[in-house]
Amino acid sequence: MKSSLLILALAFSLSACQTVSTKAENQSEIRTTVSFIDLEGFDADLALALRSSAEPITVDFLEKPSPNNTPERLQKWVSQVRESGGRVKVEMPKNELTPKNPFALFGMIGSLWSGVSAISKMTDEQKYELANGRDAIIRLERGPNKELVIGQIVFMKN
Repeated sequence: MKSSLLILALAFSLSACQTVSTKAENQSEIRTTVSFIDLEGFDADLALALRSSAEPITVDFLEKPSPNNTPERLQKWVSQVRESGGRVKVEMPKNELTPKNPFALFGMIGSLWSGVSAISKMTDEQKYELANGRDAIIRLERGPNKELVIGQIVFMKN
């Protein structure tokens, strides 16, 4: 009788643990902010966020890159937005004038568009298609030495 009661108590304990685990997994699936680290895990985190939320997904940086030295991993995501018909908008730092000539601004971040050719070579990597149907906003800011850096990239449903 005691062993039956012990087994029943153990079964209830294990089922309770399963419920807690499922809740934690569901909460992590609705993340709307992803921190950029130039590792493959970033791609998986961003893909999960894009797949599971219609909300804007914000990519934050631990170390903010220069627009002229954007990591290739990010170029691929932004290029996919553009290639799939989405818009890529660049926001200058607050309280700064936007250049009248937009081509001057695009020249400043020209490295982002070099990823377009890389997208065509990645037919087996369909994870980037999760950026389809989204626009991207590249938010620039001034770094500690007044240099221009990418503060955030936001992927929004279009």
